Amino acid sequence: MEFYEVIKKRRTVREFSPKPIEPDKLVRVLSAGLGAPTHNHLREWEYVLVCDMTIRQAIVSTGENLQDRVDGEELSTQLRNYDPSAREMYLRAIPLQKRMLLMAPELLVVCYKTARPIKECASIYELNSLASVWCCIENILLAMSAEGLYGVTYIPKNTERIRQILGIPIDYEIPVLLPIGYPCQDLAVLPE
Repeated sequence: MEFYEVIKKRRTVREFSPKPIEPDKLVRVLSAGLGAPTHNHLREWEYVLVCDMTIRQAIVSTGENLQDRVDGEELSTQLRNYDPSAREMYLRAIPLQKRMLLMAPELLVVCYKTARPIKECASIYELNSLASVWCCIENILLAMSAEGLYGVTYIPKNTERIRQILGIPIDYEIPVLLPIGYPCQDLAVLPE
């Protein structure tokens, strides 16, 4: 697929078909991430594919449900200045945040090695590893588009608990959970 077509085709999807992802497609997507630039040329990134539903449920239980904090009417008021279709998309997406992590055919946890925890970084320079991993994540998103796959970047709140659940070493950060799959048949894929 032509590169600019891949960019145009990339979309955010939170509702997935149960259709499994072909292993060769998944390998190509993950390999594309490893082709991203990195500040130290070491590509100190790790991927964890979470297949076990019990582990996924444990991960989901670490996050705060947005519905618990803000009811739909209050959120609708907060979003009143948004374009109507964008407002509808946000209102629809909130209840799906946890469900998408459970229902996507694949759940990818991307990790990167840090010299020190983000909250201890004193300069922009110390955030180079964070910038690098987001280049990796963007490559993954574009490769997904090229393969006809969709997903959404979900920034986890309680990364310490997720690290414990998955046995990830303390010198790694978790910038994103990435549910991956084919969109539901009845789902309209909205442009960004």
